[in-house]
Amino acid sequence: MAKKPDYSLKNNRWLYVGFIALGVMAIWLGVMLGNYLLNKVANAEPDTTNITTDTNENVTPESLSTEPVSADYLAEDGTTSSTLYRVRVGKYSGLSVAKKAETELRELGLDTYVIGSGNGPYYVQVGAFRGKSNADRLAEELKAKGYDVYIMQ
Repeated sequence: MAKKPDYSLKNNRWLYVGFIALGVMAIWLGVMLGNYLLNKVANAEPDTTNITTDTNENVTPESLSTEPVSADYLAEDGTTSSTLYRVRVGKYSGLSVAKKAETELRELGLDTYVIGSGNGPYYVQVGAFRGKSNADRLAEELKAKGYDVYIMQ
C-alpha cells in the first residue's frame, strides 16, 4: 500500500521559507527599480520647447555690470555683517521653468542655483551679500531687465 502524503507544515517548511524569500526579493527588486527610475526622471534634461516665462527676452551679457558678485565684499560703509542678503529671482511652480531661468541668468555671467524641492515653489538664487547695498544694487539691475527679484535675509 502507498504511503499517504503528509501536508503538515513541518515537512514543507523549506517550501514556505522559499516563498517568503521570493516575496522579499520581489519587493527589494521593485524598490531598487523604482529608485532607479525616479533618479533617471529627476536628472533628465527638462523639455523647454513650450515654456514661457515673464522675463525679458532681450537681456544680453553686456547689459549687466561686470562687477563680481560675492558674499565677501564689504558694504559701502566698510562694515561687514554675519547676516547674508540673498538675491532671488522669480517664484516658479515647476522645476523646468526655474532651470530655464537659471540658464538665462548664467548666460548673463551670474553664478546661480535653483532653490526648492518637491512640488515647489522654486527660486533662482543669484547672489548672497553681507552688505545690503550690494544686494540692492544687483536687485535693481535685474529688475531693470524685467526679472521679479526678492531679497531674502
